[in-house]
Amino acid sequence: MGVEYALKKLLGNENVTLVSDLQTYTDGVGKRLYPDKNQLEYISRLDVDYLVLAGPVLSKYFLPLWKNTLLRLEERGVRYILLSAGMMKMTDNAMKECCDFFTHHPPYIFASRDEKTFEAFGEYADHAYNGICFSFFTPDYYTPCRMTGSRYMVLNFDKISEPEITAGVESGFEFEGVTYKITETGLLTKAAKKTDRFSDALIYAQSFLPQKKRESKIGDFEIIRTDHRFHPHYRSKIYAQPNSFCADIPYGYLNLYANAALTLSDRVHACAVTLAYGHSAMLFAETNRKGLLERVGATEITDKPVQLNLNKLEEEKTAMLNWLRAVLK
Repeated sequence: MGVEYALKKLLGNENVTLVSDLQTYTDGVGKRLYPDKNQLEYISRLDVDYLVLAGPVLSKYFLPLWKNTLLRLEERGVRYILLSAGMMKMTDNAMKECCDFFTHHPPYIFASRDEKTFEAFGEYADHAYNGICFSFFTPDYYTPCRMTGSRYMVLNFDKISEPEITAGVESGFEFEGVTYKITETGLLTKAAKKTDRFSDALIYAQSFLPQKKRESKIGDFEIIRTDHRFHPHYRSKIYAQPNSFCADIPYGYLNLYANAALTLSDRVHACAVTLAYGHSAMLFAETNRKGLLERVGATEITDKPVQLNLNKLEEEKTAMLNWLRAVLK
């Protein structure tokens, strides 16, 4: 949504079209299934000047998924652009194969969302920029509705067990003058922090076991719980605790994060959106994806709640848009 907003701002609504991604699937044991031989691949037939791919598309799946489509577009003179580019599940062999492909078929524009991705691939593009994640543009295109009632924290834990949080203790992290202690629970927490398919499956399996009931209020804050991974739709996982929320469109999540005093999460984008609206967030995950948060100054986000300098963030956003405008001109 951030990429769509930025491109329409620069090029005009009529010149930017959002289309469906390639449909891919996983089987019951987490094996990636590529497009079927009888599946319509319409993207290479689009009458466009450029194809834009956004997000953490650079992985061991990138070439098996996109190589043929990009080559068909290239035959018609259509270049591709990578924006908010990041890496996920990248192996050494896949890295080498991607670099070889980019050497002979470079992206026209490459804007990364973290330093590591820029250092790995920026040199291959016609135009490269050490950018930020476009999720930080959320406040530019989404105006939240204010929430009534007491102030609240969002706990977003759908990949690890929700930790126990105790307010008014002597040791832990401090937020608004109160010290909070985090006690991680569940035998799977350490493994699940690495966010792989196996640990995801274990979290679902664990949801069928009796769950310890958690508080609906901690200190002076009401607790709201969001779940980003709710398919398959196991109610025992999603609604195990009070004030739980999930939805298959993004706006409810954006509104909750935009009004949260603090978000504690194992998801980088729950943190990113909260930070973009000027609020505090803390990340509970062992993932290279946190580089998109470190890129905007949230270097201590896995140690304690942090806030961003919104003036510096605005400078980053403006600089990236100005660069992109100049290149696209």
